[in-house]
Amino acid sequence: MAASAVVTGFMAGFFGIGGGLIMVPILFYIFSFAGLEQAFIMHLALGTSFSIIIPTSIISTMTHMKFKAVDFSIVKTFGVFVAIGVVFGTIFAVSLKTSSLVLFFSIMTMLFSLYFLTAKEKINP
Repeated sequence: MAASAVVTGFMAGFFGIGGGLIMVPILFYIFSFAGLEQAFIMHLALGTSFSIIIPTSIISTMTHMKFKAVDFSIVKTFGVFVAIGVVFGTIFAVSLKTSSLVLFFSIMTMLFSLYFLTAKEKINP
C-alpha cells in the first residue's frame, strides 16, 4: 500500500491529476481482497481517498505557492463552487449502491481520459 501511495502522490504532484483517480481503484482492490463488506467497498474507497487528499492538497498547495504557481483569484471563486460540489457529490455517492458508484466513477474517469487525450493544449509564447 505504501508503494501505491508514493506513486499516487508523485503522479498527482507531477501531472496535476487528482490522486483519487489512482487511489480509489487501488483502495477498492485492497478492500476487496481484505474481505470487507462488498456493499460498502466503493464508498469506503472514495471516503478514504478523500480523507487522504485533504492534507496532501494542503501540502501541495503550499509547495506550489513557494514557486508562485497558484492563482488565488481563481482559487477564491472556484474553491467555493468546488466545496458546494463536494457536498452534493457526497450526498449523491451515498445514495448509490456500490455497483452503480463503480460504474459512475469508471465512466467519469474514461470521459476525463478521453478529453485529456484529445484536447489540444494552447501554448502562448
